[in-house]
Amino acid sequence: MPRNADPPVSNGGAIESPYADQVRAQLERVLGSSLFRSSRRCQSLLRHVTEHALIGETASLKERTLGTDVFHRSPDYDTNQDPVVRTTAGEIRKKLAQYYQQPEHESELRIALPSGSYIPEFQHSPEAAEKASIAKAAPGKRRRPVTLAVMAVSALAIIALAITLAHPRSDLDRFWKPILDAPGGILVCIGQPNVYSLRSDALQSQIDQALLHNPGHAAPPASLPQSIPIGQLVPMSNRYVALGDAITLNRLTAIFERHGKPYHVRGGASTSFSDLRDQAVLLVGAFDNEWTLHAVGQLRYTFEKSYSGATETEMVRDRDRPANTDWKLVNDWPDWNISNDYAIVSRVLDQTTGRQMVVAAGITQYGTMGAGEFLSDPEQMAEAARNFAAGWQQKNLQVVLEVPVVHGVAGHPRVLATYVW
Repeated sequence: MPRNADPPVSNGGAIESPYADQVRAQLERVLGSSLFRSSRRCQSLLRHVTEHALIGETASLKERTLGTDVFHRSPDYDTNQDPVVRTTAGEIRKKLAQYYQQPEHESELRIALPSGSYIPEFQHSPEAAEKASIAKAAPGKRRRPVTLAVMAVSALAIIALAITLAHPRSDLDRFWKPILDAPGGILVCIGQPNVYSLRSDALQSQIDQALLHNPGHAAPPASLPQSIPIGQLVPMSNRYVALGDAITLNRLTAIFERHGKPYHVRGGASTSFSDLRDQAVLLVGAFDNEWTLHAVGQLRYTFEKSYSGATETEMVRDRDRPANTDWKLVNDWPDWNISNDYAIVSRVLDQTTGRQMVVAAGITQYGTMGAGEFLSDPEQMAEAARNFAAGWQQKNLQVVLEVPVVHGVAGHPRVLATYVW
């Protein structure tokens, strides 16, 4: 069976024996290992999702339903305040990776829980298949076992093809298909904020010590210098990225890795127009990424920054409805003391470069994190796709998101508007 193929299924979606029996036997081996024995939560969730996948009941494998069925939460519980399902799923993924890294488990049937999904996948180890073929073909052995092995491999290949045809792509797969199908690799261009270092080590040490003894930074300590000469500032715009942008980068490149799509990462400061012209592109970040501002500058939904005296306003602008100024932040810098952020997700065929381009960007890093979550969560994409215009799979589209921010943590994004053309 190919490494990324699901096990055989019937028309109803249930996995047929003896493959279901093999999966259940492997599940017991995994849950009985030292990695899982100490975690009742991981055992309960992995057993639940595996059994439901085996009988073809994957529609119920969603966060809220799992929270209710496995962890006995109330049907209306707040998944943001109580992320028990997401946290436990993350622990399961780590434990499974550790389990299969152990040499004694390398040839076993593999149970995987893909990132962004609660539907498990089951994979026969290619190493085991290769060893079996070599053993069957060893000199002095009878030909009948070799023939049976070849027949078995052929049968598994046919089954894998049937599975591919029987299981339609998710809306998340459909969103990413144009960029994944584009020739060559993907350039991931991540924003880089303007950062300055001090030329004087003595002055830097003085500031570090003053801030160290002033936790919380409620007010600047008196020992801080009142002004810093401009000559002391050394631009370092090509060295750092925002944490939220990095989290989004990690989420989305994981999608490319699962599909075997090559990619490389560059900072916005070191990216040129010719780089964007040569391959499909993912742009991460907005006001810290000039290429994002350029890419969405002529689209319906775009970013805008304005000043009125001492008041700074950053917003998502709707060109078709210029009177709408609801999607804005006022004087959010430098504390980012905000309750909501706003983000734009775009997938367009760039008319200038002729290349597919995806944008995941928020006004602040919280919005960018929300865009990254939206672009990696099958459930959220499926819910949004119900409002997309017909034929959206091959068209340009934009989505405006509102991202709640609670105590400096980005919550689940909410779709405010969509546009397909």
